[in-house]
Amino acid sequence: MKRIMISGYYGFDNLGDEAILGSMIKIIKRINQDIEITILSNKAEQTSKRYDVNAVYRYDIFKIMSTMKRSDIFISGGGSLLQDVTSMKSVPYYLGLIFLAKVFNLKTIFFAQGVGPLNSKFNRFLVSKVLKNTDYISVRDKDSKQLLKEIGINDNVVNLTEDPVYGLYNKESNEIKSKEINKIGISVRNWNDNNYINHITSFLNKLNKGKDFSVDILPFHKGEDILISNRLKNELKMKVNVLDYTDDFDKINKVYSTFDIFIGVRFHSLVFAAINLVPFIGISYDPKVTTLIKDFGYQDLITTETVNEDLLTKEFNKITTEISIIKESINDIVKAKSNKIESTVKQIF
Repeated sequence: MKRIMISGYYGFDNLGDEAILGSMIKIIKRINQDIEITILSNKAEQTSKRYDVNAVYRYDIFKIMSTMKRSDIFISGGGSLLQDVTSMKSVPYYLGLIFLAKVFNLKTIFFAQGVGPLNSKFNRFLVSKVLKNTDYISVRDKDSKQLLKEIGINDNVVNLTEDPVYGLYNKESNEIKSKEINKIGISVRNWNDNNYINHITSFLNKLNKGKDFSVDILPFHKGEDILISNRLKNELKMKVNVLDYTDDFDKINKVYSTFDIFIGVRFHSLVFAAINLVPFIGISYDPKVTTLIKDFGYQDLITTETVNEDLLTKEFNKITTEISIIKESINDIVKAKSNKIESTVKQIF
């Protein structure tokens, strides 16, 4: 029996990161059932029950070392773990775990991560130093691969893959239906002065004149997204619900199945739209969102700085005019991404 330890931003009630973990566990168990998985989590008991795996509190260094002693493989990822924008603690924490895994002679895997931004020269040095000694490196986008190349990681050892959440795509149950747009899903987050919210509001209120749209707002980070979600709700002049946070992927997929179009700022809110074949309008706040928008190809780039009513209207009209073609394109792209992430997991074993 192989024993695997997985580290990431787990147990923080962030739906995107929980979906990463859920997909990884699903794919690993499908490939190899004779396996024992231990997750480093901020809420170990909750994670253990949620995914039917072992879990250790992510800051309990003695339990971590004890588990490493009897493990075979250490996986760091996915997500955007190595960046120094939201916190200066992330880089040393996650690199420290990789280094410790090497001390205990584990096979170390850097899995499907988005790397950067790395503004600190010291952090760039640390990332280069530690990753050069890992056994397998994969990143989820070309910008991350380029950044690793810039800091000294040989381009040939960096494998390009996809975000793990594409592994939740259900090839059997998804079918393409073309219909009128009546229900809109939205996910927003705090970003700088949040002025972008005003443009979404004016677009939707104008769009709703003479019509009867309804809107569901999905918080993707429990506690973090509720205030900005309620602000948007209060400014919209139509039927609006702010849904309760959940990391139950079956429930999330059922919610997405009711949407005719989705407007998203959070990266994984757009991935969930894609795996449910819901045409989306992405508003980028980060290079990973920009890459996603470019990957799907039908939308012009809109950012939290450039967004306005006219741009949103243009994209909405494009989707309503070409909805069947866009859904077919999304389906083809998601299938390829789902196959790619599963292939990457197989390479670990």
